[in-house]
Amino acid sequence: MTHKHPVDIQTGHFDLDVSGVAGFFGGEEAISAMQTIHLYKYRKYMGWYNSPGSWNVGKKFGMLANSRFWDGLFPGPNEDPAEFFELDGKQGPKYVASRSGSILEHTGHLAYLMMQICKEELGVHVGGRVTKRNNVTLIQTQLVFEESMPKEKPPVRTIQPHDGRQKYVAILPIAVSFTTCALCGWTYDWFCCSMILLGIISNGMASLVIGSASLELQGVKSAPTAPPGDGMLMDGDDVVLLLGKEEDVATITRGRFTLRYEPWVKTRSKKEERKRFVLRGGTGSTKSNRRSDAEAGLQNISLDQGPNHEAVPVKDEYAAIGSCSLLLVTQLLAQLLLIPQGTFFGQIMFLSSFAASWVYNLYLSSIDNEHIQEELLLEALNLNEQHMRTYSLGTRTTAAVFACLMLQPPGVYEESEWKRLGFEPEGIIRKFIPNDTPVWTTWREKVLGVMRDQKVCSRDTCYDLLQMSDQEKDMFKPNDQKLLENLLEDARTAYELAVNEKLWLKCG
Repeated sequence: MTHKHPVDIQTGHFDLDVSGVAGFFGGEEAISAMQTIHLYKYRKYMGWYNSPGSWNVGKKFGMLANSRFWDGLFPGPNEDPAEFFELDGKQGPKYVASRSGSILEHTGHLAYLMMQICKEELGVHVGGRVTKRNNVTLIQTQLVFEESMPKEKPPVRTIQPHDGRQKYVAILPIAVSFTTCALCGWTYDWFCCSMILLGIISNGMASLVIGSASLELQGVKSAPTAPPGDGMLMDGDDVVLLLGKEEDVATITRGRFTLRYEPWVKTRSKKEERKRFVLRGGTGSTKSNRRSDAEAGLQNISLDQGPNHEAVPVKDEYAAIGSCSLLLVTQLLAQLLLIPQGTFFGQIMFLSSFAASWVYNLYLSSIDNEHIQEELLLEALNLNEQHMRTYSLGTRTTAAVFACLMLQPPGVYEESEWKRLGFEPEGIIRKFIPNDTPVWTTWREKVLGVMRDQKVCSRDTCYDLLQMSDQEKDMFKPNDQKLLENLLEDARTAYELAVNEKLWLKCG
């Protein structure tokens, strides 16, 4: 007698084909496309298409959500949103201030972008001796933040996203996704129809929520009595001279891009409020204030409890982003199970929507986002080609003298005044060339002498001072004489260029 198993374990019409796992592919392109969402105008509204790689996108952007629950679902570091979207975090070049004497061995992301902008400039080739060319860019900084802004907090300015043709290209995947969804419904393939629709909704919601942040430029507070922020960014053979107010220069060297999300995006799913008791001496015990929300509301006690209390900031949870990431992950699991149960035509439609969306993601990921950031930075700093000039100088010594002359305080020629203002021209030259041999020492003294005598000497006289005297010819051997003559030739080239540039600065 044949015994039939009480449960039918046959698969029937279930067919786990390749269309069900197609959502695992195209993840890198989808992530790269999503990371551009704050750089383009209307980009957050153009995500209503069935995008591949939802699993990768959900796992990646789920790390923005910050709580025990979300960290369990999406393990990984909880980075600042600006760093997460690669809008911050790059290490900039060395900065040397010509007045305050401060030196920043490493600047921030904005200084890195500014240096990249200047490196891309071809520069005007300056005549004279050539050994190894050095590019020197002169930037006359402009007013970035309104004077009426409060000085208690760092100044902030909202940046308008780049307006490109990507919003028109987005019509392709959106049209294909909705068309394939409608065709599946027309053929009564509700499995594929519903899965395409789920992909449209999940990707559209994720784009809307993740892209809801405003891109902002955050500056640095500066004292009203701060000296001008003139200084130079140094990166090998590339130098950028920054001239202008301390606040405007500090925005480049120490400012940053930030993303400001609305409270409904970054709010916590469960309100928390913690406080820490700190003694005046800086040491003290830590206590948790476990009052209920009702008690907190009745007592109306602010986070500032006086000089002996310090508020412990509670990090934003970004629960809305976590929810969208969870929806993206769930979408793939549903597609994996239900797409194989659709018809052959429905699966073809599903893959067609994926293909169109993948092409669009590939297009977005192929765009140089760093270049878009550079354009947004120049626009935010109110800089254009009229405020920037790049020169390709033939030698390091020419670049050193030119930088020193351009950073010299206008109308100040006496050494005592230099010290009072904190200007050390010899130190600036040493940042380029620290050599201390007799030839180099003599050359530096002659350059500093011209800087001191500019007030009383004419242009031709100063030019003649950068010639080798008979006494100096007797001091050095022929090889050293040749070296000194070459160095003075470089100084003369730099002096001529600096005189012309100072006239340009006066006109500007």
